[in-house]
Amino acid sequence: MSRTPSDNSVTPTIRISARRYTFALTLNDEASSPVGDVVSNPRSAATVARAVIGSEITECVLVIFLDARHRVTGYAEVARGTINASRLSPRDVLVPSLLANAAAIAVAHNHPSGDPSPSRADRVVTVALRDAAELVGLQLLDHVIVTPTAHFSFRADEGWGG
Repeated sequence: MSRTPSDNSVTPTIRISARRYTFALTLNDEASSPVGDVVSNPRSAATVARAVIGSEITECVLVIFLDARHRVTGYAEVARGTINASRLSPRDVLVPSLLANAAAIAVAHNHPSGDPSPSRADRVVTVALRDAAELVGLQLLDHVIVTPTAHFSFRADEGWGG
């Protein structure tokens, strides 16, 4: 949202997106921003991820940067793939997280197919991410898979310790 200094009127912000071939007119872009939200459980991580990448038509990987109280300080798309795959290494997640001075992170990616079930590759990359994050002293809170209507949490559904 922008205001002109002379008349204090509100000028709408137009945001054009390739998400599901839709266009949106937003009056307050900050209202939809997840920055400041608290990620306290898998559902809240999925809510943040869904707001950013949930309706993408290709698979996208998002890292959500969190402070010591697990408030969102920012996020970055670290990989974009095809309709059913995305290439990712732990370095792609850890470098931006460390540069953002994150105390903890949550990783999310979408499944454009609508099925949030993890693949074997999703499980392998999650283990690699957990190990790499632990090695550099960064807490990986969760890895969630989102669709427009559902989510899968590796922490909740695969029984990570707390």
